[in-house]
Amino acid sequence: MVTDLSPHGRVHVVLIPGFAGFDALGQIEYYAGLTPQFAAWKKTGSQRREHAVLHYFDNFPTAAVATRAARFRDYLAKRIARGEFLPGDSLALVGHSTGGLDIRYLLCELAHSLDKSYPVDGMTVPAKAILESIQRVVFLSVPQWGTNIANWVRDHAPGRTLVVAEMRASVAASQVPLVDKIQECIASFAATTKVNLVYALRDALDEAEARPCQDPTQTALAQEAASEIALWLRHIATDFQVINDLSWQPPGVDKGSPAHFGSGMRAEEIAGWKKFGIKTRSYATVGRRAFRFEAGHPAPRWDLLNPLTYPECTPRAGRNGHTDIVYRYCYRACAGGPFQYPDPNKVPVPRPFALATHLPRPIELWDNDGIVNTASMLWPDGERTLLVECDHMDIVGHYKLVRAPDDESMRKYQAYDLFKSDSGFHSEAFQKVWNDVFDFCIS
Repeated sequence: MVTDLSPHGRVHVVLIPGFAGFDALGQIEYYAGLTPQFAAWKKTGSQRREHAVLHYFDNFPTAAVATRAARFRDYLAKRIARGEFLPGDSLALVGHSTGGLDIRYLLCELAHSLDKSYPVDGMTVPAKAILESIQRVVFLSVPQWGTNIANWVRDHAPGRTLVVAEMRASVAASQVPLVDKIQECIASFAATTKVNLVYALRDALDEAEARPCQDPTQTALAQEAASEIALWLRHIATDFQVINDLSWQPPGVDKGSPAHFGSGMRAEEIAGWKKFGIKTRSYATVGRRAFRFEAGHPAPRWDLLNPLTYPECTPRAGRNGHTDIVYRYCYRACAGGPFQYPDPNKVPVPRPFALATHLPRPIELWDNDGIVNTASMLWPDGERTLLVECDHMDIVGHYKLVRAPDDESMRKYQAYDLFKSDSGFHSEAFQKVWNDVFDFCIS
C-alpha cells in the first residue's frame, strides 16, 4: 500500500450519483455544471479550498444498494492503492438520492469489517484505511426511509419493462445510418410538448447515431456513446433490484437496505460515525405542490385502473403553474402510497435554506420533489436538515435548459430541466447550495 504522505492534506470531494447511476452517459452529465461551479468556489475564500479536489463516480444504474456500495468501495480502494488518495488526505462523500444509501451501506460494511482487506491491482487496502479517510458525508434528496414512487414502479413492472425494451431498440436503431422512425417520433414529440426529458432522450439518440460521411473522430464518439447507453440499458433490463431497496416498508423488516434499518441499526450507524469522526449534513428538497391534498392526511394512491385517481383528474387539484406532464405524473405517483412518518408523534420541521421563500412548516406525507417523499429525507436530524425548494434533479444542476457549445455537433443541449416543476430554483440558488456543500466538505 502507498505510504507517501500528502503534502497539503487534500480534501477529495467525491460525487456519487443516485438512481440511474452514471457520471456521464455519452455527454449527458448526471451532476451538470458542477465542474465550473467547483472551480469558481476554489478561487474565493480560504487557502484550504485550493487543496480540494473534485471526483465523479460512475455506478451501476439500478443494481441493489449492496452491489452499488461494493462497486464504490472498490473505487475508493483503487484510488488509495494507486496513490491518488494519500495518507493525510481526507474524503468528503456527496450522495444524491440512492447515492446516499450507497454511502450509508458502505460505512456500515466497513465498520463491521475493520480487520478485512480488499485486493486491488496486486495490493491490499485495509477497510480501516478507507473508513478512517472519510470525514464528511453530505446527503442530497436521499430517501432515508424509502419513497412511494419505488412502490408504485414496482407495482407496475410490465410497463417499466416495456419502456426499457423500447429504449434499447431505439439505441440499436441509431447505429443504422438511416433516419430511424423512432427518432423522428421523438423529435416531433419534443417539438410539440417541449418536455425536457424528451429533449434529453433525443440528444442521446442523436449522439449515438453513426452518420454517413462523418469524420472518424465523430464516428468513434458516436459508437462510444451508443455502447455506453446500450450497456446502461442492459444493466437496467437485467438488474432492477434497487427498486426494492428504495421502497417504503415497515422499518426493520428487511435489513438489506439502509432505508429499511430499524431504530437500533440507525443508532448504531450514528454511533459509528461519531467514533470515526464523520460529520454529516442533509439537504431535503421539496417541489411545488402540483395537487392539493388534505393536510394531515395521506394522499390517495394513483390507481391506473381508476381514472378518478389520475393526476389531471384528482379532486381539488391545485393550479399546476408552468409544470410539465413528467413532473405532474411523477409527483402524483410519489404523493400517494404506503409511506408513513418514521415517528408519527414528532414530525420534524426542517430549517429552510438561505434562499427559501416559505416559512418553516411541517412536511406533509404527500410533499415530495417528484421522486422522493420529502419527509423521508429528514434524517438523521430532521430539525437540522436544510430544506431547499426545488425538485429532485434541480439540485444536481438540471434546473434549466442549457444549449451545448456551438462546436458540439451531436447534441443540442448539455443540461435540462428534467422535471419542469416551476420550483423557482435558479442559478444563484444552485451556486449558494453547492458553495454551502463544498464549504462543509472542507470544514
